[in-house]
Amino acid sequence: MSSPEYAPRLSRRPGFVFIRAALRVRQIYAEALAGVGLLPNQHAILSTLEELGPCHQKELAQRVVLDQGDIVAYLDGLQNNGHIVRERDPKDRRRQIVTITDLGREILAESDRVLDHVEVDTFSVLSAKDRVHLDRIATSLYEAAVQNAE
Repeated sequence: MSSPEYAPRLSRRPGFVFIRAALRVRQIYAEALAGVGLLPNQHAILSTLEELGPCHQKELAQRVVLDQGDIVAYLDGLQNNGHIVRERDPKDRRRQIVTITDLGREILAESDRVLDHVEVDTFSVLSAKDRVHLDRIATSLYEAAVQNAE
């Protein structure tokens, strides 16, 4: 696999090729989500809250792999648009509990429909078998990277 944009030797490095592909897919996702008024990290936040329920802001940052300082801006945008609510934890007033709202669930459902179409287009070059392998390989790489970071 070679590309006119990069030296052939870079194109032989699986990490480089994987990162380049991931960045392009992220760009496609970002453009699609922008159409419904979300950023990719906001989508991740809403998805996490919908699947796992309300949680503390610090825990949410860990779940979506965001710096605690960075998540505040994403939460501010979601709260300003009525997609989440943040309330002080009655057991520890220093902590905030973040909860998805009904409006947040609606925008999440809409964004998921948009991403369903994006994924069909983006991954149409792969057979069903290759898609399963890609999912397995990407998950293994991520888990190994997390373990190595600990």
